[in-house]
Amino acid sequence: MNSTIILSKRGRSSVVALVLLIIVSLVVPLFADGFGSNSNFGPPEETHAFQTPETASAASTAYFIHQQPLKIVLLVVFSAFAVAIIAFRWYKLRRWVLLLSVIVLGFVMGGFLCPTSAVQNVILKLGSGYLLLFLVPVVLSLVMGRVFCGYICPFGAAQELLHIRKWAIKIPPRWMSLLSKLRYALLVYLVVRVLVIGTAILQDYSPFKPLFSWGGTPLTIGITAVFALLSVFVYRPFCRTLCPLGALLSLLSRFPLFRIHVHDDCIKCHRCTRECPNGAINDGAVDSSECLLCGQCITTCPTHSLRVERPRVTTRDD
Repeated sequence: MNSTIILSKRGRSSVVALVLLIIVSLVVPLFADGFGSNSNFGPPEETHAFQTPETASAASTAYFIHQQPLKIVLLVVFSAFAVAIIAFRWYKLRRWVLLLSVIVLGFVMGGFLCPTSAVQNVILKLGSGYLLLFLVPVVLSLVMGRVFCGYICPFGAAQELLHIRKWAIKIPPRWMSLLSKLRYALLVYLVVRVLVIGTAILQDYSPFKPLFSWGGTPLTIGITAVFALLSVFVYRPFCRTLCPLGALLSLLSRFPLFRIHVHDDCIKCHRCTRECPNGAINDGAVDSSECLLCGQCITTCPTHSLRVERPRVTTRDD
């Protein structure tokens, strides 16, 4: 008997309800002590030393600093839109969400969560609201996979919007597999370094960071220009090769609660493999750690064999 439960109309409602419950649990702390204080967002965050709950309270009179409440609310709103698109198959709206991400989370808010800074700041700013900010993509990854990467991250969105598929350069899967290992190596290095030394590095070196922050050095602007040009021909080059935040969310997305499943009525046409822009499908098998839930495979499948589902525990009666 089939070991999955299809996301029927009732199932989609359950997904939305589950995500809303998680969202509420994340938003409630925004109204805790410190949110409405006179100090408001508090002094600028320090990124050169550890901030445990004790040291953070000594360094700041407010738990939320650097517009963290507003950023959390924005992430929650974008997350709700993304989940609705996936649950109700409104994939035609996805590019609009990507565009809004670049405009709002990128240009207006300065680009957050910064891929190279986030995995370091969650340790350095553990005693501030940054932890709640960081938990939004983490929870999303555990529930539905890489929703943050595929819908919300302004850095990834900018790369995808620049990509022209008819000009795409096909990179051999073996090469891409090797290149993708670099992001895990960078993730390990940044985490170990910040744990040992207690300082953050490479904060301004994420591609598009100078663009979003309306500044930068000749080097960081040059890096942005290189990856912007690469993005035209290669789908999300930074995301797939060097993004440490993407590497972490990829690890968390290996066994999400909901994922794309291929049904037995698949005719093995391999169209999904060809259509997947991120190379997450091979011979009908979907790699959840690489899948961005863009819906390209689902909307182009001639037999509608690909569906977002949640596994169920097989009982003896089955």
